[in-house]
Formats: sequence, C-alpha cells, structure tokens
Amino acid sequence: MNITVRELVGLRGSLKFKLVAGGRGLTREIVAPRVQKPALALAGYLDQIHPGRVQVLGNAEIGYLRRLSKEETAEAVDGVCRSPVACLVVTNANKIPEPLRKACSRHRVPLLVTDQRTNETIRGLSRWLEERLAPEATIHGVLLRVIGHGVILLGKSGIGKSEAALALLNRGHLLVADDVVHVREAPQGVLKGRCADGLRHHLEIRGLGVLDVEQLFGTLATLDETTIDLAIELVDAEAASEEPDRLGIEDRHISLLSIDVPYLQIQLRAGRDVATLIEVAARSQQLKARGIHSAKRFVAQMDRNLRRTAARGRG
Repeated sequence: MNITVRELVGLRGSLKFKLVAGGRGLTREIVAPRVQKPALALAGYLDQIHPGRVQVLGNAEIGYLRRLSKEETAEAVDGVCRSPVACLVVTNANKIPEPLRKACSRHRVPLLVTDQRTNETIRGLSRWLEERLAPEATIHGVLLRVIGHGVILLGKSGIGKSEAALALLNRGHLLVADDVVHVREAPQGVLKGRCADGLRHHLEIRGLGVLDVEQLFGTLATLDETTIDLAIELVDAEAASEEPDRLGIEDRHISLLSIDVPYLQIQLRAGRDVATLIEVAARSQQLKARGIHSAKRFVAQMDRNLRRTAARGRG
C-alpha cells in the first residue's frame, strides 16, 4: 500500500515537517520505505534516483548547491525535480536556495523542511515508512494476548472463537480483535495484528449480542495491537479430517503473509475446557521459544529408558 506525501506533511511529534513549496504535488506517492540522499543526482547522475522515494538534503547537499553558480544550481535542482521523486526534505533548518524552491514549485515537487539532524530524520522516516508500507491482510478470527503471547483463534463461523475469548478474558487475558483482524508485517519477519476501525474493544457473543469489553472488564482488558506468536484453529471433533497428534512432537506452522506462524488444532468435544487448553498452549509455546520442547523431551527420555532396559537384558 502506497501513501501520499500529504500524510507525511500531517505528521506530528518527533517527525514534524513544514511545507515550503510544491504544495500542488502533495498527492505524489511514496512507494518505498528507504530514504535516499540525492548527492550524485545533484551532480548530474540522475540515473541514481529511485522512483517514489523521499529525498533528504542535509548539510552536504545544501553546501554543495551553495558552492555552485546560480545557473549551475538551477540546472542541478531542475534535473532532480524532473525525476520521479516523491518529495524533498531539507534538514538541520538549512536555508532553502531560491532555485530549489522555484524548481519544486514549477515541477510540483513537495519541498519540506525540518529542524532535525539528517541522521535523525532518516532513521525516523525509515521506521515510520516501514510501518506504514508493511504488507497487510484481513483475517477472520479472534486475536488475544495470552500470557504475553499473541494468539489468534481461527475456525469457521459459529465454532466458538468468541466464547473462548470471553472465557480467557475472565482469566485476566487481553482482547485485541474480534471477528476481523488486520494483520501486517512490521518489522520484517514479525507479524502484528490489530482490530478493525469501529470494532475496537467489542466482542460479539451469540445470545448476548455485542459486548463492550472495556466497560465490562476495564480498560486494561484490551490492547490495540499485538504480535502474532501462535495460531490455534478450533474444529468440530466429529467433522475433523485428521487424527490429532497424541504426543505433540510435530511442530506445525501456518503461513500468514508468507510468514510461518506456529500452529495447532484443538478439536472441540462436549466437556472440554477450551480456555484452559488455549492457555496451556500459549505456555507451551513460550517454553518452545526458550528451547524447551516438552513432548520431544518426553520421547527422548523414553528412548533412553528403553535403551537402558535393552542393555540390561543383553547383560
């Protein structure tokens, strides 16, 4: 998903920019999270410009332009502004060379200024752009924070995902999203999930209707976003197409946004305490993340016992 320069201009906080020229180009799109310094492009190597990137001009670039004649400066900045850049950002509160201001206005290239140092601007912009340009997807499920782990519950409509979430809320765990989960990759290799706008802090329970979790359980019972560390699919035991792994030796994964997420399946039967099973699954995943795999340890211990027994029999 691309974003426009207009969104960048509207930022507040540590990333705060002032538009000084090229306001008619605010619809230009930023298509890549990497920020570029156009030093080589100002020297005439325009093939070094990457389309759709933010171009940052620091002390070195502005100092270079000041050393040129007025005509040379106009030629250098005109070449950059005719290139498919997203916008230009001048850092360190540097005074804007007039030819640069005029070229940006003429070619409708937004020209922004900031008081921040160049390296701080590049770091902050890169982090913000990586977050905003991260791949996204929408998943039908329920997302919770269980014992410090993000757990997404999957399964067909009506299987009991929201009821399981309600039981977990009663145990002190946190709700992130019900029914519609927006999933994105940010930073690279890490999945995060959040609630859809308008549905935040709400949980739909058949027979009870839509519940306001924040009002029922308090403001600390919800989170706006969490990483996704474990996916659990709830399935009807009678309709299940496969037998469950009795020992739990096999580590399974599901692909979300092309990232492998640890996955397990819980088959629903009358009398099973699903909330407890989900809670224990989260605890078990925490142990696995620390290199402790209970099932594999059990099987390894059984193998050692069998080998010892067989050795005594031969002796």
